[in-house]
Amino acid sequence: MIRSILRSFLRLITYPFFILLHLIFVISSIILRTYETFSSTSYQSELESNENENEIIPPNHLALIFIPCKKYKKGEKEALLESIIRSIEWSLQKGIKELSFWDGKGLIQSILPNLIKQINKKYINNQNLPLSPPCTPPNELIEIIPTQDNEEFEFHSPSPKRKVECDLVQKLESLDKEVRTIHIRSNAFMNEIKGLKLHFLSPSSSDDLLVNLTRNYVEKKINVDDITVKSLDRDIEDQLHFTSDPDLLLIHHLTPPSTFQSLLPRRPPELWGYPFWSLRITEIYQFPSPLPLLHHINPLIQSLRSSSLPFLRKLGHIVSLPVKLDPRGILNKEEWDGAMIAWSKVEQRLGK
Repeated sequence: MIRSILRSFLRLITYPFFILLHLIFVISSIILRTYETFSSTSYQSELESNENENEIIPPNHLALIFIPCKKYKKGEKEALLESIIRSIEWSLQKGIKELSFWDGKGLIQSILPNLIKQINKKYINNQNLPLSPPCTPPNELIEIIPTQDNEEFEFHSPSPKRKVECDLVQKLESLDKEVRTIHIRSNAFMNEIKGLKLHFLSPSSSDDLLVNLTRNYVEKKINVDDITVKSLDRDIEDQLHFTSDPDLLLIHHLTPPSTFQSLLPRRPPELWGYPFWSLRITEIYQFPSPLPLLHHINPLIQSLRSSSLPFLRKLGHIVSLPVKLDPRGILNKEEWDGAMIAWSKVEQRLGK
């Protein structure tokens, strides 16, 4: 009886102490983040300076995890579609060879037909058609003709005079329909990039993939001694259609944090069931959520930068512009640049 009373008394005393300690931690975190917001250089300028100093080799394989809202949110699929389109465009500019997308709920599979139409419209029909001479009729539409091998889709023009050369979109599907892979191969992209491989991973391509692979081993009666790490790597890569493991993994929340959540310390990164076997030396990046309301100072900083007084101009350029995330939950350029900056600072010795 006395011990229970003593424990209750100690809890009553220690609870205010822990609450006070948590408040001190939150306030100090807000002060530190405010200082970092105004003192650090912008992501775009830092990325440009890094590229000028030395040529940054982009990651071969970039994985993107789009974390959806726990409850249904209107406009979430539209934000996911636009985020994927943006990441494809930025990957083509950077020279990234492989992209894999994951959301853990199957939202990507629900928008995949519309997404493929958008990709064909933006990167195939518009960019790969040869230039027409002046005063000629507009180009005919490109037809998609399926072939027999590997479900490849070759793009041909109805007119024999307008053939699209070196253009190919290859569509691959695993046996259990866990992965959808689209290989956009073209010499007509910017910066002479020859192709980009896109992997749309479904929720069944994580744990279930290993279960199905184990079941196949049992059905084929493969000896346990014949199963090695290299053979397992090869079989999993064949199922996922990966050319290589992801070098960089970018985590993006489709629902921006609320004002109260933005004031709290930054939330830890979550993988949401991304196929874990491929994540061995992958660099994981999550954009730090900016503090709310600070972006309202941007007009004042811009006016200082355009001031006629040298002192105010210098002060305006010293202070950085606070980042404002897209309220619709679309992937922002600052998030992408932040991931590229983090990748430029990575040094992987691979045990050497």
